[in-house]
Parts: sequence; C-alpha cells; structure tokens
Amino acid sequence: MNKKKYWFAGIAIIIFAAILTFYFVQKEQERKREEARIAVNLVAMGDSLTEGSGDEKDNGGYVGIIASMLSKREDVRSVKTENYGVGGNRIDQLMKRLDTQPDFQKDVKAANAISITIGGNDVMKVVRSKLLDAEKQDFTKASKIFDQKLKELLAEIRDLNADAPIYVFGIYNPYTTYFADFEVFDEIIAEWNAATKKTLAKTDDAHFISVTKQLEERGDTAVGKANPNLAGDLFHPNHEGYQKMADALYKEMVTSIHEGNIR
Repeated sequence: MNKKKYWFAGIAIIIFAAILTFYFVQKEQERKREEARIAVNLVAMGDSLTEGSGDEKDNGGYVGIIASMLSKREDVRSVKTENYGVGGNRIDQLMKRLDTQPDFQKDVKAANAISITIGGNDVMKVVRSKLLDAEKQDFTKASKIFDQKLKELLAEIRDLNADAPIYVFGIYNPYTTYFADFEVFDEIIAEWNAATKKTLAKTDDAHFISVTKQLEERGDTAVGKANPNLAGDLFHPNHEGYQKMADALYKEMVTSIHEGNIR
C-alpha cells in the first residue's frame, strides 16, 4: 500500500514539474515575443500634406492613418508620431525649421522612422510667379535647386540620425481632370519625381514613395469632374486620398520592419 502511495506521489510530482516547466517555457516565449515587437517612433516632416490639410475627418491625414494601421500589427508594440508638417512650406523653409528648432532636432534623433512630404510648394511657386507663361525650363531650374536642397536635407537628417529609414513622398499632378490637355505639367511632375528618386538612391535606407497613380485621376470619364481623391480645394488629398498615401507608406514600412531596419 505504501508503495502505491509513493508511486502516486512520484507521478504527481512529475506532472506538477511538467506543468511548472510548461508554464515557465510559455512565459519565456511570451517575453521573447514581446521583446521582439517594435515600438515605432515616426517623425513626419514637411508641408501641408504632412499637416493633414484637406482631411475632412480631421484625422491628421496620412500620419494619423498610418499610426492606426501600424498599431494593429502583432509585431508592433506601440506607435508614437511627431508631426512637423507646416502648410505652405517649401524645402528651404523646412530646412530652416530643422536648423533652428531644438525640439525638432531632438525628435529626429530619437526617431526610428522618418517620413517627408515636400516639393509641391516649390513647384507651385513657379506656377504662381509665371502663371500661364511658365515654361518647362522654369521648372527644370527649380527642380535642380530643389534637388540640391534635398541632398542637404537628407545629409542633415543623417547627421542627426544615422539609422532610421527615410520615406519621401513624390509629388503629384492635382489638375489631371480639369487640365487634362496640359501634358507638359505631367512631364514636369514625372521628371521632378525621377530626380528625387535618383537623389534618394544615394542615401542609405531612403525610400521614394510614389503617389501619382493613387492620387491622380485619369481617363476620359474623369475630364471636367472633381478628382475623388482630393478635397474641396481641388489640391490637397481628402481622407480617401490620405488613406492611399498611408497604404503606400505602410507597404514600405512593413518591409523595413521585416528586414529589421525599424528597431
């Protein structure tokens, strides 16, 4: 009888030890999974597209949307965003803010992801100054100046933060439905974006985010109608347009997470 008691006690101890081991193994696996999850710290900078102008839901444009999208991922522990978008900014004005604002610099240093919208106001400066007299060479000159400033901006960001992936949105043509015959503007946008993409290729972990297909409305049926991706001002994206921008950025950021470049 005593032997049976010892036998049952031994079995009970073994079962208890197995349960205890399983519990601690599970806890360790959970701890490792939690450690592996990313705390995304995104600093967004640039013009009104970063500020979120035109978003009728007042959700902060693509910055608010991308934060919501990333926070739903199993491999993301938390999402923090800092928005340094100012409506009307050209690239020289963005650079001046980064040069002179300590909090801006501090946040860039702490970021593990950086997004930029810039260039639209540089193009529009030419349009406003020349109106219908603007020629392609005027935009070519402006593009070269912008390209040099972009190199300087990227270098300054890398001085502050050597590792965070940088995502730069291209510019788009908001006038495809009302000025569909103004083909030279399409050429200008395409060449401007090509130059930006070429510059980014020379900077480590810098990515070009094209939004022309997402935001421009093409086709005969669209002529003379409001672009459904744009707000009432017919220039800035509406919430749907910002969703498309966020979708494009999300795709790139997920790739960076999988490659271990956002950490």
